[in-house]
Amino acid sequence: MRTLIKNGSVILPSEIVSASLLIEDGHILSLGTNAAIADEVIDAAGYYVAPGFVDIHLHGGGGHDFMEATPEVFKTITEYHLSHGSTSLVPTAVSASLFDQKAFLSAYQKASESSLIRVRLLGAHMEGPYLSETKKGAHDEHLLKNPDPNEYQTLIAAFPFIKRWTIACELPGALIMGDYLSNHGINASIGHSNAFGRQITDAMKHGFNSVTHLYNATSNAEEFEGKKAAGIVETALIENDLFVEIIGDLQHVPAEMIMLAYKNKTSEKMILVSDCLSPAGMPKGTFHLGNASGFQVDVGEAVYLAGSKKLAGSIASGDILLRNAINIGIPITEAVKMLTLTPAKLLGYDKMIGSLECGKAADIIIFDNDIDIKHIFCKGKRIG
Repeated sequence: MRTLIKNGSVILPSEIVSASLLIEDGHILSLGTNAAIADEVIDAAGYYVAPGFVDIHLHGGGGHDFMEATPEVFKTITEYHLSHGSTSLVPTAVSASLFDQKAFLSAYQKASESSLIRVRLLGAHMEGPYLSETKKGAHDEHLLKNPDPNEYQTLIAAFPFIKRWTIACELPGALIMGDYLSNHGINASIGHSNAFGRQITDAMKHGFNSVTHLYNATSNAEEFEGKKAAGIVETALIENDLFVEIIGDLQHVPAEMIMLAYKNKTSEKMILVSDCLSPAGMPKGTFHLGNASGFQVDVGEAVYLAGSKKLAGSIASGDILLRNAINIGIPITEAVKMLTLTPAKLLGYDKMIGSLECGKAADIIIFDNDIDIKHIFCKGKRIG
């Protein structure tokens, strides 16, 4: 079946063009102005046409958490984010026992093999349990530990779709783990870390090439080994080889700090993520996150550990991230790139997804000036 999307303002990585897209067999067949014969025609006049969002850090949505670890839960969460424009997702686990990690990964495997899952699953993201106690954020400190080769190597062998792992790079054994991840094509990301100076630059030599939610649970410059040293924030902003992800809900990071990162990293190295939790799409109130061993949160404008004002994650989705970025002054082409091509590049999927090019997958969204999603295509199939 051929589908023609015509008359839209097509967002490319560096420009917006008036063009038509022809889709066939799950891929973009052509991009241009010539008329084409199609079985279905969508008139996108007055709308933007863009690649589907690629969210590489999210924990849940629609009232459920990936750590509940069932294919049904994966279906609910992925449908919620798909409806908001995210066509590619990297489900993310929190720090957990080995048993719960395996349950999450087993559920991911079943979901990835199910025809009921309509989004593109790019792999699993393990956020912990190899994190710093001083930068634990909402993670359970009783579950935190140093990297254990027997543990992570066993998991990677059993579940080769693990694609990212967030680690405090200063922990004993972290550099060895970074080498192992890099050698297995897995993104080693510095996060929930209190590293300084040489600890960070050493990590970069051992496979670490990104920072998880910059500004949140990442160190700032202070005394280290008897003198002032750059923290993760400062190092990430000046090191060209480091990608950074930022939670773009405007609750975790204020506009001026997002702009600081944007001006230093540009859209080539800056990624917008949701770090979304289960209460997204639900009424305000108190929720239990994760499985039976999870924890309570209060949900208002953001998500807080119950009874406190400590941030625990967001209730944002891809469309909200894009709207926020544009509203604070980031050009729409750049904002879209930080939600599509740049995260795809980090994980090595940029030859398949992330931009509208002939031969790439037909993961496409159509939205208006208010970033209200009008149509969604994923894997070439029209979702809405």
